[in-house]
Amino acid sequence: MALWVVATHAFDAFFIFPRLLLTAPEKGCGKSTLLDVLSRLVRLAIVVANISAAALFRVIERDRPTLFLDEADSYLRHNEDMRGVLNAGHRRDGAVMRCVGENHDPRKFSAWAPVALAAIGHLPGTIEDRSIKIGMRRRRAEESVERLRLDRTDGLEASQRKAVRWAIDHAAELAAADPEVPDGITNRAADNWRPLLAVAEAVGGAWPERARHAAVLLTREHADDSGAPGIMLLVDLRELFDRDPTGVLFTRGILTALHDREDRPWGEFRQGRQMTPRQMAELLRPYGIPTNQTVRRGAHTGKGYRAADFADAWERYLPPRELVTR
Repeated sequence: MALWVVATHAFDAFFIFPRLLLTAPEKGCGKSTLLDVLSRLVRLAIVVANISAAALFRVIERDRPTLFLDEADSYLRHNEDMRGVLNAGHRRDGAVMRCVGENHDPRKFSAWAPVALAAIGHLPGTIEDRSIKIGMRRRRAEESVERLRLDRTDGLEASQRKAVRWAIDHAAELAAADPEVPDGITNRAADNWRPLLAVAEAVGGAWPERARHAAVLLTREHADDSGAPGIMLLVDLRELFDRDPTGVLFTRGILTALHDREDRPWGEFRQGRQMTPRQMAELLRPYGIPTNQTVRRGAHTGKGYRAADFADAWERYLPPRELVTR
């Protein structure tokens, strides 16, 4: 979070800038308080608990602020227009086109701005994979924290001024940076971490090592957290095949194992009923997995799946095994 805060003051030095996503399983975990703290440290903060897509891209075009969207789960999950604006703003050239004025002339609006979101549970996957996710939890009764007084934030504002000065002094260095990303962090996750790693490299000292350690831990923590049923199923099937040396599993055995998992939705997949062979096949088919095939396991044959048929999908869509933990 410290690296993200500093990077907001130089975000124009980067081509991609990650969203900061604060998530928690329930209310009362400190998300709004944390937004209050961060908003006093970043560049040109605007904090809102609700906003329309039209207001979102217009305020970005006008002010280029750092936006803080609190309670995002209440208005963002099913708002495709808003999601499109947020997704576009992940890149410096991200924009949306809208008709304006009496003649409805098309006009391009920039969507490029740092954004922090706070939500209970999951947000749409296209937002989550453009984000650095920070998981939060409610404190226990015996755990003490210093209470935030919003009328006494001089210390935070002094730190903000120092961050502004540092970012100005290092803007050219950050724009030219190409930091090394830890092994196993690839594609969009690597894009998200590069601005933060660039800041850490410019600061020096212990920060480059700390930043890479955080990148590995946070990527590992959320490697199996997409919420997409197809990805979830690929992860679970990879675990089942990893425990089976034959590389062949019958459909009935797979479903028995999946239904027994209390941490997954397979036991009450649709309308409270267990996932069926056809429903499993529907989830796997888009990934190019052969379905409804007869396989042999020793002396027995039946409908099932081969690990070899999953190799390409696992490689393309899942993080490396060493990043997936329970």
